[in-house]
Amino acid sequence: MLMPHWFPVALLLAFLSLDETAFGQFMVSRPIVVGPLVGWLIGRTDIGLEMGALIELIWIGDVPVGAHLPLDLAMLSGTAVALACELVSNSNPQAAMTYALGVSIPLAALSTEGEVVLRKFHIRWLHFAQRMAFNGHIKTFEWLNALVLAEQWVKGFLVAAISLTLAHLSSGLFYLLGGVLGGKVIEGFYYAHWLLLALGCSAVIDLLVEKKTAIYLGLTIVAMMTLAVFSPLQGVHLVAIALIGGFVLALFFVGKKEAVG
Repeated sequence: MLMPHWFPVALLLAFLSLDETAFGQFMVSRPIVVGPLVGWLIGRTDIGLEMGALIELIWIGDVPVGAHLPLDLAMLSGTAVALACELVSNSNPQAAMTYALGVSIPLAALSTEGEVVLRKFHIRWLHFAQRMAFNGHIKTFEWLNALVLAEQWVKGFLVAAISLTLAHLSSGLFYLLGGVLGGKVIEGFYYAHWLLLALGCSAVIDLLVEKKTAIYLGLTIVAMMTLAVFSPLQGVHLVAIALIGGFVLALFFVGKKEAVG
């Protein structure tokens, strides 16, 4: 039996994957966009938004520079959100998201390796297209562009369909682990979710912190501790409000200091 909604999710991921490999670079293939879209398609926008934000935080610094081809974050986000939405109805949401992310990372790595192989094959198409253009066969050149674009879409759809199927087949392992050690494994997944969130926040802070923005880190910690003591909130709401509050305060104090200077 296949994962529910696998076909529309695979179609969506195939189209979004063209953003990085074929045209545009409109950033619609980033996790913060892919996650909510897949979640909305399945009917769990909240799961999609939280997972998309988490993946975006962790891999925010992994960008295609030079010959470096980063992890296929579109496939990672789409597969993780789809699997988490499947598991979340019968388990703790944070535990389900952690497990889904762990399953989806190697699948995304395989997708990246497939892209490497496909790009080597495209070199032959490139040389052939150049010969056609030099000889004045512009129509043939245009048809080759359309063919490669269609090839990229088919590749994205097949990779997404295979990834979703393998992720769905792994769901039995999650329920099996749920019965191990009296639920302690699921509890470990739950706490790992918040550790991953802390890892993502540290990745962002590492990109931001310098002399002018170091105050952001301190004010964020102060805001989080204040909220935790005087107005307890649950989970991601506490972290989000603290980060936003710390950022706004940092902008105020840094801007005030620059104005005085």
